[in-house]
Amino acid sequence: MAADSTLLLSLVEEFVSGLQDSKAKETATCVKDGQFTILQLVEALGLSLTSSQPHTRARGVQLLSDVLHDCYGGLTEREVEVLIAFFENRLKDHYVITPPVLQGLRALTKSTVLPPGSAVSMLRSLFQDVHVQVILTKTCVFLFNVSAELKGLGADFVFGFVQSMDGERDPRNLLLAFQIAKSIVRRGYDLGKFTEELFEVTSCYFPIDFSPPPNDPHGITREELIQMLRDALTGTPRFAEFLLPLIIEKLDSDVLSAKLDSLQTLIAGVSQYEHKDVAEFLEGLWASLRREVFQTSSEKIESAGLAALTALTSCLSRSVLHSDSEDSLSTFLDLVLKDCKHHLCEPDLKLVWPSAKLLQAACSASNRASHIITDAVMPSLVEQYNSRILVQMSDCFSLSELVLRCIYLSTIRTFFMGFVRFPLGMFHVVRLAGQTALRAVSLFLDGDVSFLPDNSFPSNIQLLKQGDSWSQSQMVCLLLGCVCSLPRIVNDLMAELEEMSCTCSHPLSYTSAAKCFAGLVNKRALGDCLDSLIQRTMERVCGELDSASSSVRTQAFTLMIWVAKALLLRYHPLFTTLTDKLFSLLDDADLGPAAADGFRLLMSESTDILNRGCHADVRIMYRQRFFSENSAKLVQGFNAAPQEKKPNYLKALSNIVNKLPKQVQVTELPALLSLLLEALSCPDQGVQLSTLSCLEPVLVDPPPALIQQLEALVSRLLALTSSPVMSVRIASLRCIHAISCFPEHEVLPFRTRVLRALARPLDDRKRLVRRGAVRARAEW
Repeated sequence: MAADSTLLLSLVEEFVSGLQDSKAKETATCVKDGQFTILQLVEALGLSLTSSQPHTRARGVQLLSDVLHDCYGGLTEREVEVLIAFFENRLKDHYVITPPVLQGLRALTKSTVLPPGSAVSMLRSLFQDVHVQVILTKTCVFLFNVSAELKGLGADFVFGFVQSMDGERDPRNLLLAFQIAKSIVRRGYDLGKFTEELFEVTSCYFPIDFSPPPNDPHGITREELIQMLRDALTGTPRFAEFLLPLIIEKLDSDVLSAKLDSLQTLIAGVSQYEHKDVAEFLEGLWASLRREVFQTSSEKIESAGLAALTALTSCLSRSVLHSDSEDSLSTFLDLVLKDCKHHLCEPDLKLVWPSAKLLQAACSASNRASHIITDAVMPSLVEQYNSRILVQMSDCFSLSELVLRCIYLSTIRTFFMGFVRFPLGMFHVVRLAGQTALRAVSLFLDGDVSFLPDNSFPSNIQLLKQGDSWSQSQMVCLLLGCVCSLPRIVNDLMAELEEMSCTCSHPLSYTSAAKCFAGLVNKRALGDCLDSLIQRTMERVCGELDSASSSVRTQAFTLMIWVAKALLLRYHPLFTTLTDKLFSLLDDADLGPAAADGFRLLMSESTDILNRGCHADVRIMYRQRFFSENSAKLVQGFNAAPQEKKPNYLKALSNIVNKLPKQVQVTELPALLSLLLEALSCPDQGVQLSTLSCLEPVLVDPPPALIQQLEALVSRLLALTSSPVMSVRIASLRCIHAISCFPEHEVLPFRTRVLRALARPLDDRKRLVRRGAVRARAEW
């Protein structure tokens, strides 16, 4: 041991005297070999650490730090604790000793046995005893990243960090400082009263104008600094009130890089914000974004400005979940429309395209924004079909180009939604409307973008064939306004839609394709061509319905039900073939419930296709006809079905009867009463509610067959007053209330039982249920 002690003292003396730096490696090797410990090394440094010369003391600490960088993995928790106390004490020494102390602390932070509370202790010492400009080292960053304990320091840590960063100029330290600031805000540290101070100490570097010197050995780039600073500034909505005015101010700069950085920072910020964070600054932000697009001198700035408008509108659109959100989005879009809408109708086309780009950028942010803007813009655009000024300018721009350019690609769905709200005759006013429709379908079918002015799309774009789910799902609204005028391309279009509906794996896309295909089938002229098309489609659908794959069967069923609806509306004779297939699917283990729901689709009014507003071929009384031709099949199928499949038939019956006119329900009820009573006992709560809706108007003037079944009806209705679904409880109480008006001698035997059963809903937790029970009980 004496020999080891002598060796240790020799190594320390030779290193501290500055003669041989290599002795640090030799010392580390001896520690690893167990010849002496780290704490023995600290003791051996005693004389050098008490020297009157600061540089001698610094050399002693440097030796310990160098050894620790090689030996930190073998330290015990007790050794780490002692070393931390040693280094913290050394921080109070001369400033020349601080760098090696920081190196030693950095080595200790890598230890796997760092004692609890030590990270907080080290940072407190750093903030208290070290000149602030020296603190921003990797030691501080590492401590911050590895220790959850620091969050407990809260505002004290933020204050210390602000002090340490203030006035920093070294790019290396700035990169570390931005990293810490980012972590502070994103980890939810308590900023206390230092929120603005933290923002100010970081935002004073915005926008970054750093340019690395040639052959920079540190490799720090301007892009790294920009991104790290942006992450820090946009990391919390609490900075919004400071950041947004700063961005508006910087957008007034003549420096393009500053404008671009500001716009990109705005995009990053609003993606984190809610509407309340930006509401105060909407006018200023819109004024800046409008200027960058209307008066741009750079395509990059224009693109970033449009992207920022989309991001801002998206931020406001996300707030529709809150009670006061609608005003924020509407208020902002009012500003956009006020400054852009009138340019679309002016003879001077200089501002048409910038206005169109701004409207498109806002439209693409959300469905709600798209609907608001399209509703405001479409009437004036369609009005231009009769505008003499624009027609006379056809040598420069056709109206169809203007319309497509103003709306086109991201809002093509709502564009055609606007078109189909106008009378069909509007599509025959001018040659230009037909040209617009033809070009729009060619855009989706063939990817023809040649007609778009200043086109920036790739020449090989294939919206239908490339499998893009967004473009595919827009087709349903596109075709509604165009199909009547485009007989030359209908066959190709239908082939593409049929293929997509059967092969595309995206649910919204294959459903939209099926709806479009059905819309075309409904409007197609009668004849062998249509019959052969339907036959071929039915063969393909039936073949895929026999497939083992559930996803393939679901797609085939979706196409079948929409084609069935298209044929039902126009009384096409081939509809019965699809009806028979639909009835057979009620017994299917997988598709049975979907088939039952399919009857509701057949009988309901479709909002986006196959309705009179879309100029579909809809015959009068098609629901009554369907019911009279198929009600017997339902009864027969129900009677023959096994017990587990009977609910599908009851659901189908309920879906059909519920959509019939009330007078038809009264007429047909006696034949179906037994099934409707069964439906009230069906466990499907949707079937229960639908059946109650059918029965309620009939109970006002009950037919004799219903009175004969009064015992079963009352029993089932009273049972439903305890349903877990509030709407079922309310509907059943209304029916019980209606029965009280039956002839007195018919209802008197049930009076006591009904009054006893109504005691429970009188105490229901829902006010509307209690009110219904009170009314029913009063009548009984």
